[in-house]
Amino acid sequence: MASPLQPSRRQQALDLLRFPLAIVVLTIHTWSSDGFYLQGEPVDLQNYPVFQEINRWIDGFLRGQSVPIYFFISGFVFFFGVEWNKGTYLRKLKNRVKTLLIPYLIWNTIAIVLLIAKTLPVFAQFQSYETDFVFSIKGLLSCFWNYNNGFFPETPDTIPTTECAYPIDMPLWFLRDLMLVVLCTPLLYRLLKRTGIYAVIGIGLLWFAKNYLTIGHVGQLLDALFFFSWGAYLSIHRKEMLTVFGRWFKLSMWTYPLLALSHIAAAHYWPEAASTIKQLNVLARLFFAYNAANWLLDHRICKPNDFLAASSFFIYVAHALVCNRLLRMLFVWIQPESDFALCLVYTSTVVLTIALLLGSFYLMKRFTPRLLKVVAGRA
Repeated sequence: MASPLQPSRRQQALDLLRFPLAIVVLTIHTWSSDGFYLQGEPVDLQNYPVFQEINRWIDGFLRGQSVPIYFFISGFVFFFGVEWNKGTYLRKLKNRVKTLLIPYLIWNTIAIVLLIAKTLPVFAQFQSYETDFVFSIKGLLSCFWNYNNGFFPETPDTIPTTECAYPIDMPLWFLRDLMLVVLCTPLLYRLLKRTGIYAVIGIGLLWFAKNYLTIGHVGQLLDALFFFSWGAYLSIHRKEMLTVFGRWFKLSMWTYPLLALSHIAAAHYWPEAASTIKQLNVLARLFFAYNAANWLLDHRICKPNDFLAASSFFIYVAHALVCNRLLRMLFVWIQPESDFALCLVYTSTVVLTIALLLGSFYLMKRFTPRLLKVVAGRA
């Protein structure tokens, strides 16, 4: 068994990671080469080579990296320092109602209100498409599970769909699938207690194979199950994550950037291999993130900022409601016609979104702390 580190160091490493991980999610949800729709017309970004190349670097180094770490942290924390029994399970469920379910319902409801508000004539030039808003119970319910323009049944056929399932506030699929895994923790505990790392390896193999199968939402659930189980395994068997990951420090320091660069190269020359490289890179990034955080703390290069760490969940659940709308506004106002102008629009969107959300978090913390606790899952 690994010798334990001081809990304060572990918590410092986790707190140091929270804000950067939230910013990574915000960045990848803003920067995309897929384009978007304005007034029913597609905005084609394929003729901007510099912008496309920046997106490939973002894909290689950042995309798909943060949420697995969130699942891992959730699994580790869920079982950490507790004696597992029925009472513990019920207490954990009650707590997750406050920290996961209530914010999930609140932020998706806010997204619905903003969607309805966007149909007002004053926002006509920023709308994705020109169709009538049609309310239905089915469309309303879809907002909390898999929203696919349920309130706009006459959307253009050219709008792409996805096999994955996302609520109307898209990043909240993490909360939804985390809640599903939490419900199954009694079975997961018995499995991990009896089989140990072999269960994690088995689930990991299924997770790795998902890119070669057409399984829709099941693939997202495998993301949640694998990384949650991995973190849970370390807690259940009293293994210290920083010690375990620290054994792979040197390997993770070169494997993660090498795989990221390989993904970028594959996007140019071997796109069929990109998904496999990405899976390997997600694993490497998990080791890299914790080892880098621990190294920064050891060398006193930086330390966690309580305000930024506390704001990370708020930024995660709220950013998609801001950045997409802000992007469209800046695009309409600036009307970029060059790579530089287009990159300026996207960079400005990221910076302004961060500033707006941090400002909102600060004001709520100062003037409406009780409300902030509810919407940020701290009630």
